[in-house]
Amino acid sequence: MKKALAGLRRINLESLRWRVFDAKGQVLCTLASQTSTVIQGKDKPTYTPNRDDGDMCIVLNAKDICVTGRKLTDKFYRWHTGYVGHLKERRLKDQLAKDPTEVIHKAVLRMPNCVMIEIEN
Repeated sequence: MKKALAGLRRINLESLRWRVFDAKGQVLCTLASQTSTVIQGKDKPTYTPNRDDGDMCIVLNAKDICVTGRKLTDKFYRWHTGYVGHLKERRLKDQLAKDPTEVIHKAVLRMPNCVMIEIEN
């Protein structure tokens, strides 16, 4: 509990804003890039790499995201279960059908220096 409170003290709550992005009809990589920039605080004139001055992001309509090219069938998400020979994979098309919020989470989190965002369907 003390660690959580210490972490909250380090965050400047006065300059913290909530930004809402609508994913309907937007390309996945463009949306992830914009969200990453806002989370890191690179859109503010007071940006410094050693401080966490970014804003919180909410992404709406995650199920209506678009991708370019043949990524729906050619892009795979792979993970290992921890057992021998259990390398699992799922196509982007199947992942969008199962949980579209996870696609945006992974796109943003795999960019450098990013943290979690709130995504709604």
